[in-house]
Amino acid sequence: MTKVHYDKEALRAMCEKVDLLEYASQTYDFHPKGSSGWACHCPRHVDKTPSLYIRPERDFFHCFSCGISGNIINWLIAFEHLSFPQALEKISQMSGVPLDNLEIPPIVAYYRQLNDAVRKSPENTSSIVRDVLPADYMNRFADEIPEEWIEEGIAPDIMKKYGIRIDKISNRIVYPLYDNAGNLVGVKGRTRFREYKDLGIPKYLPYNKLGVMDFFVGMKENRENILRKNEVIIFEGIKSGMKVEGWGYDNWLATETSWVNDEQTKILLRLGVKKIIVAYDSDVPPQKIRECTEILRRFS
Repeated sequence: MTKVHYDKEALRAMCEKVDLLEYASQTYDFHPKGSSGWACHCPRHVDKTPSLYIRPERDFFHCFSCGISGNIINWLIAFEHLSFPQALEKISQMSGVPLDNLEIPPIVAYYRQLNDAVRKSPENTSSIVRDVLPADYMNRFADEIPEEWIEEGIAPDIMKKYGIRIDKISNRIVYPLYDNAGNLVGVKGRTRFREYKDLGIPKYLPYNKLGVMDFFVGMKENRENILRKNEVIIFEGIKSGMKVEGWGYDNWLATETSWVNDEQTKILLRLGVKKIIVAYDSDVPPQKIRECTEILRRFS
């Protein structure tokens, strides 16, 4: 049986259409308690003093004896012994909101879960100890070249050089991330959905927790070229770098962010190259670029 995924905000809005106190009072005898609550004896246990409270302004219940709490969904599951799908069906009938309106594609649910995990993960310092992935880790993704990037002018052999592959499950173009020692420490993916904004899907997404970016994409492949030419071109993302490599510029790095952070600045200084060119996308504010280059100028 295929699992159905629901939009959390839409689900919450549907629940808010059902007055929890009004519904619960049809079965249990609630009385005003305090300035904003209503209380009754909790039917789940022996309750000499009313312990089950409802806060009408929040449509939220809580029992101070047994600890059970939640919204109308939790109420139906706890006090009417309904399953989660049965509870949703009943709320749908009471609110007049069809459940079909709340469903979202599994792929969208997948991305939202990943995005939440990434957003909640605290930033770590550059001293973070990362897991080193096995050398064959990228083999789990399809060894295919994205046609849309070929159409944008990126040569297949260049994409092969940087390990571009396809994650068919999440419909993303993926590429490996290497630390300064050349260890595979992560994977990043770019969605292939054109309507990703409407779907609430992040454009780029790291597949694992990395913390602060204390490395450059492209360093593993281009370090020798950079040192030989005594020049490095800094791009925002791997895609720009691969595109200019087709024009003969194989001395590039990508920050994967819209600025050169402190750790990346230290790496550039240690490289000791004479010329550093920052070539960010046109949507990056000029002030950000000036801030990046000003730090480097102090050591030039």
